[in-house]
Amino acid sequence: MFRVKDHVISLVAVFLALGLGILIGTSLSDEMLITQQRLLIEQMTKEQKGLREERRAMEARLQTVYHDLSLWKKYQEALYPFLVNGALAGKRVSVIVHGAEVPPGVLEILNDADAILCNLIHIRERQALSAVPAGIGRALAALAANQSLTAEKEEALALFIADGSIFQEQLDKGTPEAVILVLGEEELTDKRLVSELISKLAKERFKVVGLEWSSVKASNFAQLKAAGISTIDNADTVFGQLSLLAVLRGSAGNFGIKSTADQLMANF
Repeated sequence: MFRVKDHVISLVAVFLALGLGILIGTSLSDEMLITQQRLLIEQMTKEQKGLREERRAMEARLQTVYHDLSLWKKYQEALYPFLVNGALAGKRVSVIVHGAEVPPGVLEILNDADAILCNLIHIRERQALSAVPAGIGRALAALAANQSLTAEKEEALALFIADGSIFQEQLDKGTPEAVILVLGEEELTDKRLVSELISKLAKERFKVVGLEWSSVKASNFAQLKAAGISTIDNADTVFGQLSLLAVLRGSAGNFGIKSTADQLMANF
């Protein structure tokens, strides 16, 4: 027979069981949470300790590098006069720059080597040039060589000089023995203009040296190498600049740090 008393007892038992379950579950959850937090803290502590040790090791390595660089700089300063001063005494050189800037130190080392700078010709990047007619490259080569120009070539160059696309600074009227060709990224240079420069200078038997910055990715050197021209792909470094002096003194080859180079430095 169903009795209210039994029903009440059953309900009380159910609620007691639920309450006990909630209490046990809450206790377990709190304990698990505390355990997880403790493990997380221990892991973070280990990682922080490892990072501190790594930072100390890196600081020690940096101190070693700074010390080595300081010694290398002093060595360079002591060696520089013996290698550079007078190395190109009386040698006349012209510089043509296209789609780039002259790497820092290049003009200075030429001056310290007692080279005579005949012409500094700067040609802006291809995108900044108006339509380049055939023959401009040959006219520029003649200009760099201090050769007389035909009236037609003078007129053609005058248009580019007038609008600032080509800048020439003539420093000596003598005939140069060598021409340094500084080129930027392939997309910044006019391929036909470069080809005309190369063919004209080679025909006149000038010593031609190709230079570029270490940062240049798309190089023009394939075109120069195909013509048998020596190249230096890290002209913004002391290694490249010493290679430049060596090439101007008679060495030949492709020097620098990129895949197009045969060796790091030219034999001085």
